Amino acid sequence: MAYVSLILNSVFIATIIWLAFYYYMKKSHTYWQKRGIPADSGHWFFGNVKDAVLFRRNPTIVISELFAKSPPDLDVYGIYILNKRFLLLKNPEVIKHVLVKDFHSFENRYFTGKSRVDTISSSNLFTIGNPEWKQLRTKVSPVFTSGKMKKWFHLIAETTVSMSNYLRNEFANGVKTKVIMMQDTTLKFTTDIISTLAFGIHVNSFDPNNNEFFRKAQEGLSQTFTRSVQFFCMFFFPKYSEFIPVKLLGNSTDYLRSVFWDAFENRETTKEKRGDLIDFMIELRNNKQQDNEFKMEGDVLVSQAAIFFVAGRDSSVTTMCFTLYELARNPDIQKRVRDEIFETMKNQGLTYESVQDMKYMNQAMSEALRLYPPAPLLDRVATTDYKIPGTDIVLEKGTPVYVCLYALHRDPRFFANPDTYDPDRFSDENKSNIKPFTYMPFGEGPRACVGMRLGMLQSMMAVITILKDYEVALDPDYKYQVDPYNIFFITPADFKFILTKL
Repeated sequence: MAYVSLILNSVFIATIIWLAFYYYMKKSHTYWQKRGIPADSGHWFFGNVKDAVLFRRNPTIVISELFAKSPPDLDVYGIYILNKRFLLLKNPEVIKHVLVKDFHSFENRYFTGKSRVDTISSSNLFTIGNPEWKQLRTKVSPVFTSGKMKKWFHLIAETTVSMSNYLRNEFANGVKTKVIMMQDTTLKFTTDIISTLAFGIHVNSFDPNNNEFFRKAQEGLSQTFTRSVQFFCMFFFPKYSEFIPVKLLGNSTDYLRSVFWDAFENRETTKEKRGDLIDFMIELRNNKQQDNEFKMEGDVLVSQAAIFFVAGRDSSVTTMCFTLYELARNPDIQKRVRDEIFETMKNQGLTYESVQDMKYMNQAMSEALRLYPPAPLLDRVATTDYKIPGTDIVLEKGTPVYVCLYALHRDPRFFANPDTYDPDRFSDENKSNIKPFTYMPFGEGPRACVGMRLGMLQSMMAVITILKDYEVALDPDYKYQVDPYNIFFITPADFKFILTKL
């Protein structure tokens, strides 16, 4: 009898706890409605993003559908991720205020890299908050000027030789047509570029007998289920991320830290100058007038190379692969890009200036960035209570806001036939018609991506290298999509094309 009573009591207590939890979750999904802000309460537990939480679909795609389904005349729209509230910004004027005009109220990202086990995750331009961010931005931004890009061009051009040789070997012995794993190819290409710029070493990831750096980097940076869960929490529930043993470089942290310091110390000893990030980091560390609050030393220095490597590598791979994807889908546009490459190289060769002069190539890549922005969610968090201009809406301090670039870039209010790939949107005649703050693949305002020029340059060089020797076509048996497990737009590991030698 006592056993039965214990079971009944346990069931009763469990039911009360479940009902209390259910009521708490349901109540949390009324936050926006109580404040007069349009919102969809969604599932009682998952909120509006069930498929994203269960890793069935890419979170950005899910959020962009919420954006598209909401009434088009709204300035903002409320959504829920589990019990957490977020505000989607839909009006370009509101976006301009948040990212630029009222930056003082939104100076921090919501995403955080705070970790009790990894200083590298939290000490770079992407993850760090103010006031340290402002000090760091002032120190680091000079390394990404157009002048620096011009000096780095020869390092990037050298890397294209390795990729060219790899592809040439794939087409040896009279092979004319072959399936090429393009995600792997472009990943090795960008790894070689950023390793030489950020870690000061020359590697050849295409050489299977001498690609330790690539293999070690892949061990830590490959998207596993555990890493997906960790980054999901860092992006949507950052206050808990401090308790998650996440590392920006994963289990490659010790190896890449060692590579960085070996190059750093060797450079200090030899006094060699390459004009890369290592040289710049040495200057910053030895600067006697460093800020007392934020010193460039230890893992803070490693963190700059780490974010340069992680963000620059994956985002460029996405840009390269999806530019080639759209060119493969549109053979007439591909031919026009190739003709421009041939004509420019015939007249000027392949130089920094000639790449900048390839206008249609630039347009083709800009249009790919519109359709597939690598960092498709711009996140900010209100650091004070904030009244949205032109409305009665007051955001409470600590409220996260999102600009969903994937949805904004495809909004028919701003782009005619938004799902159509049309590089002429960015021609000299048409680009002035693009409404400000509706196209922002690298962000806008003080926290815009400082590596924009480098990302565009290395992506263009990869596409040029491929198109000048090969015609690119889709594999009819392959489903082209973004990785459903990643917060960012990343191509799956098996992303591939059919290449035909010209």
